[in-house]
Amino acid sequence: MILMDIDSRVEKRPFVLPEERVTVVTLSPAIAERELGIELEHEKRSPLYIFVLWLVSFWAMITNLSQALFLKIAKRKKGTLRKILWDMGRDPEHISSFAVDRFSRFNHEAKYGAAGWRALKLFYNYHSEVLPRLNGNLEGFVTRFWTGKMQNRQAVTNRLKVTSKLLAKAFSKFINEPEVRIVSVASGSAQAVVEAMKLSPQKVRAILIDIDRSALEEASRLVKAVGLEERFSFVYGPAAIVQKVCADFKPHIIEMIGFLDYRPKEQAIKLIKRIHNYLPQGGIFLTCNIRKNPERAFLSWALLWPLIYRNERQLSEIVVGGGFSPEDVDIIYEPFRIHGIAVCRK
Repeated sequence: MILMDIDSRVEKRPFVLPEERVTVVTLSPAIAERELGIELEHEKRSPLYIFVLWLVSFWAMITNLSQALFLKIAKRKKGTLRKILWDMGRDPEHISSFAVDRFSRFNHEAKYGAAGWRALKLFYNYHSEVLPRLNGNLEGFVTRFWTGKMQNRQAVTNRLKVTSKLLAKAFSKFINEPEVRIVSVASGSAQAVVEAMKLSPQKVRAILIDIDRSALEEASRLVKAVGLEERFSFVYGPAAIVQKVCADFKPHIIEMIGFLDYRPKEQAIKLIKRIHNYLPQGGIFLTCNIRKNPERAFLSWALLWPLIYRNERQLSEIVVGGGFSPEDVDIIYEPFRIHGIAVCRK
């Protein structure tokens, strides 16, 4: 495994596909701290909290569906109901739920910034950038109750920490190379790549690809803040441009964390086949997918954040279908088993 040498000290469950084998492991907070030097969050919520979350999600579903139907029927808004809901969710003027984002600018930003770098930045840096700005007023209470306590917020923060360590470990696999080259597809702000490069003593060069110009601008700001601007290049364009970028850059590592959450199966397999073709022998590909969890309704209706949820088998089928041999694929789950990171070796 690429995840250091801790196979005997994690919960390890071989996952068997028909005539194929993919290994699935789940990190515990204790193992992550002892072996990786990272502190993972794992504060499980009570049944009462989940019940309140479902009630709020159900009311948000009624409210938002009613608004979407009104727009489609009365206002004759073009597009499918799904597209109208998506546009509502990304509108900074839209309030999804009085119980969630009406009185909290942070919850509101997580809603309209969902599926992009803004929500992830807020989740990733909740303890360092959001919590210190909260006080004892209504906004502070609502933000702590939802953004602070959500298992999905904790899990995506865990994903960032684990991915950073995995990337740093992947860099060390190419210690004999004069430089290590990485391409990040649908990179967002690329915080995991930046954190990994800060951990690595090797010379690493990175190309970030994203179709959102503001994401690349945020990545550029982050890179400059840590003094690594000479090592980064930024490419504005869709994920499909990875072929041209890789043909010229010849990366050792390709990272695509988060993008599979929005790609249907056939599109995902097609993209991973391209990535597999452009990796050298011994190259490493990292991707991930969210798994169904008790807070799914909240993401879907309170935050209007549509995602494609996949379990171990479904994620395995995609990366193996993309050309990676099952014995060369490990899926690593953070403690909540919400986000599974697939480490694929060519």
